[in-house]
Parts: sequence; C-alpha cells; structure tokens
Amino acid sequence: MTVTPKIISKPGETLTVRRTDVPWMNWVLLIGAGILAFHPVSITWNSNANYSYGWWIPLICLFLFFERWPTRPPREPSGLRTHLVPLVVLWGLIFFAFRLAAEADPDWRPGLWVLAGLYVAALLGWLWLYGGKGWLRHFAFPVCFLLLSLPWLFAIELPLVEGLMHWNASLASSSLRLLAIPAIAEGNIIQLANGQLGVEEACSGILSLQSSIMLGCLLGEIYRLGALRRVVLVLLTIVLALVGNYGRTLFLALLAVFHGNDAVMAWHDTAGYSILLLTGAGAWLACLCLRDGFAPWTMATAPASTERDFPEPWRPAQFLAVSIFAAAALSEAGTQVWFGLREAKIPHHPEWTAQMPQTGNFKPEALSKTAREALLCDAYKAGSWRDDKAWNWTAFWFLYNPKTSNKSVLGWHNPDNCLPSVGLKKDEDYPNFTANLNGLDFYVQPKRFSTPDRTIYLFWVIYPLSGSLPPVIDNQSNAPFDSKFRTHLADVWEGNRGVGVETIEVAVTGPPNYDAAKAAYLECLKGLAVPNTPGSSP
Repeated sequence: MTVTPKIISKPGETLTVRRTDVPWMNWVLLIGAGILAFHPVSITWNSNANYSYGWWIPLICLFLFFERWPTRPPREPSGLRTHLVPLVVLWGLIFFAFRLAAEADPDWRPGLWVLAGLYVAALLGWLWLYGGKGWLRHFAFPVCFLLLSLPWLFAIELPLVEGLMHWNASLASSSLRLLAIPAIAEGNIIQLANGQLGVEEACSGILSLQSSIMLGCLLGEIYRLGALRRVVLVLLTIVLALVGNYGRTLFLALLAVFHGNDAVMAWHDTAGYSILLLTGAGAWLACLCLRDGFAPWTMATAPASTERDFPEPWRPAQFLAVSIFAAAALSEAGTQVWFGLREAKIPHHPEWTAQMPQTGNFKPEALSKTAREALLCDAYKAGSWRDDKAWNWTAFWFLYNPKTSNKSVLGWHNPDNCLPSVGLKKDEDYPNFTANLNGLDFYVQPKRFSTPDRTIYLFWVIYPLSGSLPPVIDNQSNAPFDSKFRTHLADVWEGNRGVGVETIEVAVTGPPNYDAAKAAYLECLKGLAVPNTPGSSP
C-alpha cells in the first residue's frame, strides 16, 4: 500500500488518499470457487460440441475484468456486511442441494443455471462489499459474461435446432432448384439425384448462432458501445451467422452434386471454420461502423483510482471470499462422499452384446465421424436386412461405459428427437413393456413413425448396467418438470451417476399392424441380444 500526503476535504476533516491494494488472495479463492461451481457445466462443454466454446469464456471474463481494472471507480462503503453471515449460510445450503442434483444429472440445465447464478451472485456481492455500488456497476459485465457459457434450456434449444436444420435444408434445396439442380428437402435431409445430404445437428447453425451472440457481446464491450448499439451489434452478428451457415450448406450441397460425398467429408470442417472466420470479420466491421469514430481500440491506461481510507475495508470482503470457497469445496466433497457411499450399494446387471443376423442380405452400417462424436458411444454395431416375409429391418446397438455424460447424451439423442429431424412423423407411443429374453430383462419403448409411403414400427431399449429396472433414463428433455424433479430426487438418494448403459434400437417396416410387429420384434430380439460370457468383449 502506498500512502500519499494528507489532504483536507472539509474544514476539520482529515482524509488519507491511497492507491487500492490488489486483493490477490480474494481473487484466488473466488476463482477456485468458480472452478468448483462450473465443474458440472464443463461436462456439457466436453460432451456437446455446440457448447465447446464454453472453455474460452472464463478466460475472456478474466481479460475483460483486468481490462476494466485501471479505470475502476473509488471504493465506497456498503451496507451488505451487516447481513453477511446468514446470506453465506443460505448460499451454501442452496449450492449444496443443487450440486447434488447436478452430480446425478449433469445435463439438468435449470440446475446448472442455478449453480452458475449462485456463483455470479457471489461475485457481484463481493464487488459490492469490497468496492460499493460503483465497483458493482463497473465490473458487472465481465462477471455476467460467464452466463454465456451455459447451455440453453431444452425448451428453447430443441425446437430451435430442429427449426434451423429444416430451414437450412429447405432453403438450400430451393436454391439448388433455382440453379436447375434437382433437390428435395425431407426434414433435414436434402435428396439429390446422386444421393442425399444430411443437415445434422452440428450443421444446423446453432453453434454459429450461440458463438455470434457471444462475439457480439464481446466486441460491444471491447469497443464500449452504448446499450442500444450493443443490441444492434448482437442482432447483426446473428444475421451474419445464419446467412453464413446457409452459404455453407449450399456449398456442401453443390460439392455433393458435382464431386460426391467424399468431397463433402473432406471440406465439411473447413467450410465450418471459414464461416466462423467470416462471421467474426463481419461482426468486427459492423462494430467499427457502430462505434463513434474509427480510431483503433486500445486498452485503458487511466491511473488507478483513489478512495477514502475506510477502517479495515478488506476484512468483510475476505470473509466472503473465504466463505464462498469453503462452501463450494465442502459441497463438492460432500457430493463425492455421498455418491461414493450410495453407488457402492447399487445392484449390477448382466452385460450383453448385439449379435447381428448372419443372413446373406445383411448390410452393416458405418456411422459418420460426426455422428460418433455426437453420440459419445464407446462401441456400436449397426446394420439392415430383409427377412423371409420381405419385411425390412434396421438395428443399432450402442455401449456407453460408465461416465457422467451418458444421461445427457441419451436425453438428447433418442428416437423422439432424432427421427423427426430426418423427415419421419411420429404417429403413436405404444404402452411400454418388459421382455425377459435369454435371462435378461429389457424395458422396451415401442413407437410408430411414418413417411408418406411407409409405416415404421420402432422398439427402443435402454439397459442400464447397474441400478433399478426399468430404467429411469427416458427422454428427460421433454419430460414434465415434476417428473424430472422426482427423478432427480430418486437419483440423488440412490446415488445414481455415471451409470454404464447399453441401448438397442430396432425398426421394422412391412408388418400389417402393431401386434404383428411386436411378435416379430420379440423373436428378433431373442437372436440379437446375447449375454456376455466371462472374458468376452462387445
């Protein structure tokens, strides 16, 4: 601390002006609490490519914070310290409750928002306590920027992804027809004369949309645009991202027409990165146009602020930083101890594998690299065949070793979400049933889908390698809130997390009705599902 000469601000009042100490220890503790608070969110950053950019946002927040540090306002007293202890206790209890829930289901997005919101509120509270309302206003944007790393709620994301995939496919096929190239959009599939092009989730434009919002907010902060101009900039970057993604889809479709699918695979990632670069460049140019004047941006170099010499101003702030870190660390330790004790009592079930038919017309199916990365499966088998009744069958078997991302993957990639995106219409959910075959209990979810020229009976099995049967890993993204809440409570109480899972999806076309399809499916499943013998591998 550097003390400058005393000055007189009012008759009879002596003040000391000093340069603010850098509260390094407080920052280290608060950053440590943030690492613990965002640990469940980082699972989504790893398992969902649409949110992989989330790893960069904490670093950007630190950059924005320290960029604002030289121009911070003088500190002023805050009344928050008088209610500090009960607030910290309440914060710790709520944080621990939601940390337990996030461990059971790391893709329960409302819970992730609560955890992140609690951490952001703690940071804002520390700023208010240490520097008063002036510091709170000055540093609020870098702190709240953390929220851009969070996954969107399924109620927003699912219809948006599906809509973007259909919009891209429809617009690209219309553009191809204007170029006298035959093309028809069926869901997110573009049917071409020499094959088809799938607009998958990664190509929908949702990643470009999310990144553009983050980029618009970042540039608006760097160039210190006003609130209205920041909104305009974000809207412009969104438009650039959507237009760019349409151009990417059209480019890949033209490649498929003239050079085949091998060329599409070779250029797929390059086209995606190019769109991101072009969107970034366009957003930067838009920011320059919105800014007052065209002088290049430079980091602020104003001198550090001075303030009144408050008695022991660091003690309440340091107490808050220590308490927040301690509460987060104890919550993490308590969560690991609880689940470690409970999951040791979870019963395990026999493992099995899929043995595909050995008929002459069986054709194995190979998943694309993009599909494998999205599914995050550890092993798979897939194929199609025709039986002696001329019924067409397709089967997909997946193995997921125990890991915390399994629930989120299965909640997202399931027939209810995936099949409508490729042009299939869901007609009916039949009653679920349990099939006991080869000494294994399968909880089967039967459904009926259709296209204009065929009816598809689909049977989906989720087989957890441990835990209660039937499984509760259902389509959680579309489940009612009360159902999700009960599921989370049961998972927390039983210690269910990171359960290993096997799934098998069998579809058949040709049966005249559901009863005939079910009977044929049970006979088929008896030959498909083969229990593992000791020492065998999938």
